[in-house]
Amino acid sequence: MIITKIEKQKKDKKRYNIFLDDEFYCGLYEDTILKFGLASKDEISEAKIDEIREFDEYIFAKKIAFDYLSYRIRTVAEIRKKLKAKKVSEQSTERVLTHLAELGLTNDEEFARQLASEKIKRKGIGRKLLMQKFFEKGISKSTGEEVLDKVFTEIDEKQIALDNFRKYYPKIKQMDIGDRKRKTFDHLARKGFDFEVINEIIRDNIY
Repeated sequence: MIITKIEKQKKDKKRYNIFLDDEFYCGLYEDTILKFGLASKDEISEAKIDEIREFDEYIFAKKIAFDYLSYRIRTVAEIRKKLKAKKVSEQSTERVLTHLAELGLTNDEEFARQLASEKIKRKGIGRKLLMQKFFEKGISKSTGEEVLDKVFTEIDEKQIALDNFRKYYPKIKQMDIGDRKRKTFDHLARKGFDFEVINEIIRDNIY
């Protein structure tokens, strides 16, 4: 086959339309054309075209990933899901993830640490709910547990629960003791605190 024409696309100036034997074949990024040195009147094989399109998909996937990361740090699972939604092949996806890791742009541990810090500061939630948030973001159980072990050596989880209790208690202080205990337990459990922490708060603060 012969490349009979290469023309810049009107809507995306970084992409070009490629014509083989006078018929439109595909669009390619400028980086792809430069890498392979494509020019009009070049003869090209099917095998070379496959190689070119594979590289062009990688360029496309990198663009999607970098755009996605421009708003905030993402987990590997989130990036993989985004690329899958854009119909990027598994091979190109793994290649992009490797590239991002080499650049230090994917770090599930750092993501989990930032997420935990934000949720504790803004929502005052406990370990169990944080693990649920990690799961929703595709962070592995082992990474999540490791991060929370570190976080809660620096921050007292019981103090977070106590702060929650003190904000909530005025709403229930007129109830009888049984209802106060039940309401407190339910409230702190929904916030992700474990049984032992909740029982200590109830034992020390509700009479």
